[in-house]
Amino acid sequence: YPLMKGAADFCLAWLIDNPKQLGSDQAVDAVAAINSYPAPLIIIDMGTATTVSVVDGSRNYLGGLIMTGMKTATDALIQRTAQLPKIDFELPESIIGTNTIDCMKNGALYSNACALDWIIERIEEKLGEPCTAVATGGLAEAVVPLCRREIILDKDLLIKGLAIIYRKNKKRS
Repeated sequence: YPLMKGAADFCLAWLIDNPKQLGSDQAVDAVAAINSYPAPLIIIDMGTATTVSVVDGSRNYLGGLIMTGMKTATDALIQRTAQLPKIDFELPESIIGTNTIDCMKNGALYSNACALDWIIERIEEKLGEPCTAVATGGLAEAVVPLCRREIILDKDLLIKGLAIIYRKNKKRS
């Protein structure tokens, strides 16, 4: 795991049961976040799945959550119902939809925004201190503006992490 080998240097410790099971994208996001934002950190990556990673104030990777991604969940809803159409995820004008498409968009976007707000709150309770929340991934742009919590949107987090790990590994060789 050369990627994890490079990422391992950036956390004080990977305090998870089996670091080999951690997704490369989560490790790379953590490297970028640790190098860009103050810890403790909550790192959210919204893609096919939505992953949440937690790094404490000492830069220990504590673990996180994995939940169904917003598009994945919406696609499943569309496939299992007879009359629901495919939708795009653009910011709604109002939380109260007046047609099927707006109702679906609102349901997907606001339920994810509420979930992120609640997850951040619960993680901060567990850690006993406020955290810097950072979101990335293709769907974060649509959800983060609807959140009540402050979440930094960093569309380039993964690329930043890869660049940091590349530079670190290049110095070694």
